[in-house]
Amino acid sequence: MENALPHLDTHLASIIYTSQDRVEVHFKPGVKLTPEGLFEMMMARQRLGGSGKHRVLMLLPEEILFDPKMVSTDHYGNVPQPNTEAVAWVVHNIGDAQITKLVLSRSKVSFPSKVFLEESEARKWLESVVLPEIAE
Repeated sequence: MENALPHLDTHLASIIYTSQDRVEVHFKPGVKLTPEGLFEMMMARQRLGGSGKHRVLMLLPEEILFDPKMVSTDHYGNVPQPNTEAVAWVVHNIGDAQITKLVLSRSKVSFPSKVFLEESEARKWLESVVLPEIAE
């Protein structure tokens, strides 16, 4: 039976809705993270996420190949994600965590975002994030 939830594959990652309000981004092993590749993936997320609010689990590969231009790019400024409520990034070592935090610090985000070394902790955090009340 075909999965009725949205999903899309890009050069950099597979984007998969696991429920109406949860998205997983599985980055492919051996692919270099470049601003262009991240732009393509974020555009795909933006298109898929147009149906409503969601939280995102970003699963990076065990070995991450970073293009140095990643640090000087405002990824979320270039491709806003208006329906994103929170993003958890999962990496596999302290070095990748530091680089990921540096890359994320260069972007303007309007939602909670955090880097984790353990997928189970990232999933728990996504469930526990309390979003601020928006005054109408």
